Amino acid sequence: MRKRIEFTVFMIKRFSINKLAFSIIILLTVMVAGCKKNSNIELAKLPLTNIHKDPIFKEFIINTQNQYNSVRDFSVLKTYMRDGKISKAEADLLPSLYGYNNREEFLAAFIHLSNIKSYLLNKYDFKASSYDDKKEAILKTFEQINELKSFQTTYQAPLKASSNSVVSTFIVDDCEKIRRNCILSVAAEATIMHIGCAALDVTILLGIACHSAATLYQYTAGENCNLEASRCK
Repeated sequence: MRKRIEFTVFMIKRFSINKLAFSIIILLTVMVAGCKKNSNIELAKLPLTNIHKDPIFKEFIINTQNQYNSVRDFSVLKTYMRDGKISKAEADLLPSLYGYNNREEFLAAFIHLSNIKSYLLNKYDFKASSYDDKKEAILKTFEQINELKSFQTTYQAPLKASSNSVVSTFIVDDCEKIRRNCILSVAAEATIMHIGCAALDVTILLGIACHSAATLYQYTAGENCNLEASRCK
């Protein structure tokens, strides 16, 4: 069996989603509920069982995390999202904040990710899958993506062992393992949020705001992972 990522109950006191991300999720839910599509007969969709083997899904994961890692200043992003939305003036500044050279590059990347999501949502039955099933599928995908090896330590350098005994080294290693698993868990949750933003992608500003909220959640909750790890003894 493929080795699964172990989760340690010790650290994960459930993260409360930050207010900005939560407000966007509520907005998304309301809009989706109010915008029911015509009842066309849909082709049978695949379960998420083997989505972690799909190269298109892997590409989506890699691109999403690379975009997250490219954010130059999360405090600025937090300022932009303080009212739960992105103004046109703020949207014009986002390309630079996300590390793009110009607006055209930023929009091209946004549209590319949106197209990938549309493909995946048409192919796989996300609606019939529980939140836990979605998260498990994403975590299994993380295990298969070599490009994400460095992503596990994105937030901070590993904790340094105190010059004590083997016991303290074991504790530090264990705490670091907890921290990394916590960060991967948060990244999986943010990925689910990004997928959920698909309904808003048709309106570029709303779509960008939704994805920015997911990105901000990943950063804020990831910082909580670091905080818990720093208290681990």
